[in-house]
Amino acid sequence: MSHRETRDRRLVALLAVIALAAGTGPAFGQTVPDRQGTVEFSFGSYNVADPLFDTIYQPGGSIGGLGFTAGLLPHIDFYFDLKVMVKNGLLSHSQDTTTFVMIPISMGVRYAYPVSFIIPFAGAGFDYYAYVEDNPIGTVLDNAAGLHFLAGFYLRFGERFPILPFARLKYALVKAGPSKIDLGGWEFGGGLAIAF
Repeated sequence: MSHRETRDRRLVALLAVIALAAGTGPAFGQTVPDRQGTVEFSFGSYNVADPLFDTIYQPGGSIGGLGFTAGLLPHIDFYFDLKVMVKNGLLSHSQDTTTFVMIPISMGVRYAYPVSFIIPFAGAGFDYYAYVEDNPIGTVLDNAAGLHFLAGFYLRFGERFPILPFARLKYALVKAGPSKIDLGGWEFGGGLAIAF
């Protein structure tokens, strides 16, 4: 086989692959398929449910972090969140300063369905909380696991516009330590998602 015949066969094979790829893609005038996922920057407030927590730390606390989503099936996404919450308070008797740092890691599955320029979603999943409390009495470093439920929505400003503002409400069920301290509670907030 000559060099020219080999080159022609490669050219035909390349054109066949391009034609096959074009045939599986959207036709002219059709909408582009949904994006594959998002990278999300979030900020909000978290209210620890345990009443003893509010006697040392003020109710509520800022929480923020980074999240990712990935499409599994049409309208079904996997999500992963890593956040941080830092609180300062005063011990009940001595009034010494105490610091509480919690790192919630959440993952789960959610259902999202676009309705015009709003994309509502709802889901559920698992939580892993690592936390540390430091004060003159001592330092406690521990972790806990639990479940959560969430719901929210994205705002979409166009099929191809990649930035999606969002709002979200989440409820976690997390018990920690032998005394079963209730670290769960309501989280609400929002942020910006970058779709890809």
